[in-house]
Amino acid sequence: MRDNEAQALVRQVVEYTVQLPADLVTDILSRGKEVVAPLVEMLCDESLADTSAPGEGCAPIHAARLLIRRRDLEAVPALVERLMRCLPGELLYDTLLVGLEELGPVVAPTALEALERSRTPDERFGLLSVLSRCGVKDERIYSALIQQFEEDPFLGAMNLARYGDARTLEPLVRALDATSVAEDEEDLFAHQSVIELAIAIETLGGTLTEAQREKRERAQRARHRLREMFQRVLDSLPPIPVPRKDRPGRNDPCWCGSGVKYKRCHLRRDTHGE
Repeated sequence: MRDNEAQALVRQVVEYTVQLPADLVTDILSRGKEVVAPLVEMLCDESLADTSAPGEGCAPIHAARLLIRRRDLEAVPALVERLMRCLPGELLYDTLLVGLEELGPVVAPTALEALERSRTPDERFGLLSVLSRCGVKDERIYSALIQQFEEDPFLGAMNLARYGDARTLEPLVRALDATSVAEDEEDLFAHQSVIELAIAIETLGGTLTEAQREKRERAQRARHRLREMFQRVLDSLPPIPVPRKDRPGRNDPCWCGSGVKYKRCHLRRDTHGE
């Protein structure tokens, strides 16, 4: 009987989009283990992640947040598995990444096991992001992060800095010295790699040489120039009117997916385009 009550309670989550009612959150969080299984089921239900589903695809996100807030360690395998099936940039992906980091060292064994059977760069990217932040030092994590760094210095540098092993200073310095940058370079990410490498070196306690600092400054100037150029192009485009009935509230996340409140993102342009 209690299981049926728990399922009915959790099922209410699918009715809501951006935010759950505080009393519903409190009720679910106060329940015992009987809410874990239905929350895991909701998290793993791919159909509920579709924007055409009830709750406009928010139900798995709510389920992930509730499981993490309850600190249900038996749900860690499901949380890790769901992360592997997400794409970077999705709200559910970001929710799981931050939440698994909050759970700390207990996540490491499950994430390492998942890493061994991962097959795609996207799967490994999420797992290595978690492992670099979970607070566990393990040679398997270190080796995997070094491999990621060799394959992609930009992403790898960020994770190595978070992992915090001084042994990585040498490869980071070599990579920064080998990376060239020209202020007329049109690839924004080429500049970002230089900047991230410099940040990682300093985060790990290293000191940049004068030549390295100058290289970082050139990259920052070039990145700033490109961003200004892209912004001018965006500003020159005509606004895309959004029907009033489809607009979010002023304090809700913007419809464009930026994660910024609507009033600070597209509200002005939507109004201007009417």
